Amino acid sequence: MPHAVIRMPAGAVGAGTGAGVGRGGHLNEQQNRGIRIGCCRVCTCVNLHFLLSKNGILKCFELILGWFCQTMLIQFGLDTAKEIGEAFLGFLTCCSAFLITTSTLLLCYTISARTFHLVRQSIFEVVYNGLACAMYLSAASYLGFAVNVFLYPKFLIFKNTGGIHSAYPAMTAVYYMGGIVGLVYGVDAFVAFRHLKGYS
Repeated sequence: MPHAVIRMPAGAVGAGTGAGVGRGGHLNEQQNRGIRIGCCRVCTCVNLHFLLSKNGILKCFELILGWFCQTMLIQFGLDTAKEIGEAFLGFLTCCSAFLITTSTLLLCYTISARTFHLVRQSIFEVVYNGLACAMYLSAASYLGFAVNVFLYPKFLIFKNTGGIHSAYPAMTAVYYMGGIVGLVYGVDAFVAFRHLKGYS
């Protein structure tokens, strides 16, 4: 009598055990998504748990600090852009480029958990975050040099005459904050690299 071979679907493992694996895990994941209002959940297409994870917190920090740098640059740096020169334009370009991309990634990850897992299994996050780290640190260093060479003497003149020169303190805060954003991107690149090595 020939032996019968029974093949189980890959998603069926643990479906009836309640262990949170396979279909059972998928159902639990679906039930934990969205916003809980009383005994119901709404907006289950939104993966809000990502925002509370380590990766989500890093992305939120990158977004908030990048937005702060760009806002300070536009509000206080436009008047002194001619004096700072290429350092201002370089930092503004760097900030705008990575701010848009990080916003897009955060939006996609919040809407779709599958997108996060697919992108994290690729090398994209490692390269992107590593490049953002290098660019932010480079732009912050250049801006810091330009601010201290061109704006600090004017700040001292205004200070001695009793005036206010707000561009120097604001631009100083920007390049310090830019350095912090660069370090956050560096940490994110390291986390993405470890995640990638776990799948390889």
